[in-house]
Amino acid sequence: MNLNSNYFRIIIFTSLCAVFLIHSSRLFSQIEDEDVTRQAWLDYNANYQLSNNLNIYGDAGPRFISPNIWTRFYFRPAISFTPNSSKHPDQVSRSTFHAGLGIFYTNNHDIPNHVEIRPFQGYQFQWPTFVFLQFSHYVRLEERIEYFSQDWDFGLRFRYMLSGELYWNKKEWDIISKFYFPFHVEFFFNIASHNLFNDLIRITPGLGYTFSPKWKVELSASYHRTRIDVGNPFETNDIVFRLRVFHDIFHVNK
Repeated sequence: MNLNSNYFRIIIFTSLCAVFLIHSSRLFSQIEDEDVTRQAWLDYNANYQLSNNLNIYGDAGPRFISPNIWTRFYFRPAISFTPNSSKHPDQVSRSTFHAGLGIFYTNNHDIPNHVEIRPFQGYQFQWPTFVFLQFSHYVRLEERIEYFSQDWDFGLRFRYMLSGELYWNKKEWDIISKFYFPFHVEFFFNIASHNLFNDLIRITPGLGYTFSPKWKVELSASYHRTRIDVGNPFETNDIVFRLRVFHDIFHVNK
């Protein structure tokens, strides 16, 4: 692959991202609600495969909101284990166990800052899978330990996410085959309530591009329904534009 080809792919990806953002902005602008926020989210996702069935991974980045109410930063390292994958290294993984620890710091402009420590445990399985389309189900339990306004609080939350990726898998269209369309629908359920920031649902369509076996990028425009306070019915409609960079640092089979 020559340098001009890489530039051409970057131009195509950037152009499609611009079209996607414009279309998404028009679509989401039709939501008529005074409690609408717009957010920008940037994160770096790294993966290091220790063996055929053990991965270390994580993500980190900032998240901004408009109106300018807060800025959030987070770091979330994790580990995943895929049983029996070493016996069939060429097969798509069907089930994976996850565990990790998220650290979130929210710099609020009008109220005290907020710190959250979030251990989590999860189970993920893929079904069904097709040549052009793959589905994944991910259930996760989170323990939310928060420090806000000189008080510690504890919450327990259950999450379920249905996700998928649609591919154009034709080698004769090499440039187009690098694009894919990720989508996510995620539901949140409080088991033991805590004080702040309780997401209810997230709906996320996106556009992705694979630059190489080690690098890919996703751009998404999602709708979040969020309850600000457990003891208060006040909810917001959040429009979140997110840019995700994925880096496969090391892979055993590559």
